[in-house]
Amino acid sequence: MRLIEGTFLQFWASMREVSAAQWAKELDAMRAVKIHTIILQWTQADGRNLFETPDPFPAILRLAHQRGMKFVFGLRYDGRWWREWGNPQYLRGEATESIALAREVHRRYGKHPAFAGFYIPYELWDGLLTEAQTEHLREMLHTISSACRQLTPGKPVLLAPFFSGQLSPERFEQLWLRLLRDRPVDVVALQDGVGARGWDGQIEEKVPPYFAAMQHACKEHGVALWCDLECFRLTNNNPSRPEFAPATAERIVRQLKVVSAYVQRVVTFDFYHYMSPYRGEAQRTLYERYRSIVASAANH
Repeated sequence: MRLIEGTFLQFWASMREVSAAQWAKELDAMRAVKIHTIILQWTQADGRNLFETPDPFPAILRLAHQRGMKFVFGLRYDGRWWREWGNPQYLRGEATESIALAREVHRRYGKHPAFAGFYIPYELWDGLLTEAQTEHLREMLHTISSACRQLTPGKPVLLAPFFSGQLSPERFEQLWLRLLRDRPVDVVALQDGVGARGWDGQIEEKVPPYFAAMQHACKEHGVALWCDLECFRLTNNNPSRPEFAPATAERIVRQLKVVSAYVQRVVTFDFYHYMSPYRGEAQRTLYERYRSIVASAANH
């Protein structure tokens, strides 16, 4: 069974006030459970740059490097994505904006030894896409990735799509065989959907067929497959306003077991909000139980 090696970090503007001392404690907690990679979900959210003064990222990079950790920078989150993803003009504009942001991020942090690549925050899914829509999305990803690869040769570009069951696993595989043509990204960190979809009782049924399908598509095009394991659970039944809380360590073990055969690495969404021992009692309980699981694995 694979263990969690990395975490997304959903960074909101309010988190710019977190002190370096607190970040040091957070990173120490991550390292204690063998997490060595942080994937910043975005550096710009709805037009606001999160590196505005005071810029929090130089301190986080320094702390990460001191602990032997790597830091992947997410690019641009835009709330219009869910309305406009089918508009080719919008996608071209987003590619242009994302490339400009990637250049600024690289200028600021690209030479730091902890800098480990880029993440494209746009979420793709198992929707009923036409051939034209699929090609427009692939072109957008390829345009952004090409620019990122020129900035940081040899460092990966990541994407984290999801599935909801709209397509069968077979059609899902065919979709991604088309989307991954010409290798528009280096890593697909497929969301397992367990937390967002409330699949706690259906993990073994729902998850493996889609990971098997994505594994086939990724192998065909030389793309690495990771799992983006959701370490939270759904606490209500309101699709328009879902609410979440930390999962149990026992559920996370089930998630790890079902994806381990398909993926090269497991990362989670996200340690800071749902697993950190400094966020609350439920988070601390999850952290301590998972830490004991990691320790047990190290002894076998």
